[in-house]
Amino acid sequence: MKKLVGIVGMMTILFLSGCQVNKKAQLQALADCEYDVESVEQVKFNGKTLDKYKGSDGNYNISSLANIAVALFSKELPLEGKINLKITNPEVKKAAVNSFKYMIEIQGSPLFEGTVDQNVNLNQGESAIVPLTFKANIFNKAKETGFDRFFDELFNKKSEGFLVLKIKPSFKIAGQNIYYPSYITVDKNFGKRIFSLFK
Repeated sequence: MKKLVGIVGMMTILFLSGCQVNKKAQLQALADCEYDVESVEQVKFNGKTLDKYKGSDGNYNISSLANIAVALFSKELPLEGKINLKITNPEVKKAAVNSFKYMIEIQGSPLFEGTVDQNVNLNQGESAIVPLTFKANIFNKAKETGFDRFFDELFNKKSEGFLVLKIKPSFKIAGQNIYYPSYITVDKNFGKRIFSLFK
């Protein structure tokens, strides 16, 4: 009986040890993948496409538009769109992604956080596109910074780090999502990516 218990105990240790090795390998596979913004679509600010805010000088002019005054009264200034995230596996080992957490930061603070469930299995050299949608109210951040300064930075200057896109991918073991331990920065200049659509 003691011998049987010992065998079961040894098998359990080996199983758990194997799981840890497998977990580490899959986390490394997530880290080795390349994550890029393939495109950004359907971007709207305060319910209108960005080209509606562009002036004759080529810059965006927010303060001159009447509907912004209404938005300031309602304390609602939504920024929304769809990000097409491209994932590429450059390594020999197969990469499996089950679910994503994604976050858009503005001036170093979280602006929007979302989750998308999509199984992606990539062999070496393969790529896949995962759509990520976002809609966030930027009113409080604009008020905190100062509306004129905020809108000028957001629409015209597009400094690196003003808007940042990050993701946290996961894989599944025994029915449970195991997320990468930290967010991976995909685009440090996500604001420029958005507004370059309308040059």
